Amino acid sequence: MEDGEGEFLEFSMGFAEWMYRYLAGEEMAGAGSAAFYPGPVTLRDLPMAPGDRPQLRHGPARAV
Repeated sequence: MEDGEGEFLEFSMGFAEWMYRYLAGEEMAGAGSAAFYPGPVTLRDLPMAPGDRPQLRHGPARAV
């Protein structure tokens, strides 16, 4: 991964673990890159047929 300042960072892990750590607040894309979003994730399922309404789903509470 390139950090925007010409440095390349290498992580020996899969994308899912990298994304989890990034969203959990670890600096995974260079200094000052941490992102922590408290609370459960909310997903909206879009309508699949005319007349359907969007459905909201909530993920588990964060225990980080």
